[in-house]
Amino acid sequence: MKVRVTINYKGRVQGVGYRWRVAEISNSFECSGYVQNLIDGSVELLIEGERLEVLEMVDTVDVQLKEYWHEKTMDEREGDAQFKKFRIKY
Repeated sequence: MKVRVTINYKGRVQGVGYRWRVAEISNSFECSGYVQNLIDGSVELLIEGERLEVLEMVDTVDVQLKEYWHEKTMDEREGDAQFKKFRIKY
């Protein structure tokens, strides 16, 4: 089943290469979407793909970047294949 997961990470997530690291992690997964800094100092991560693949990517990001975030909110919905690849959104 295709899903879209949107996550908001709060903590020391801007100015530390967080988006770049997430983009590098995405290369190991068959997922699309984006990662972007938000004006409130948090980072938004949107991932689309097969549910298992998306959740594995989320787990990988959470574990590999755990030293930077202290709070996260996550929303999961049905995916609509809006994105063709994964990118850093500016």
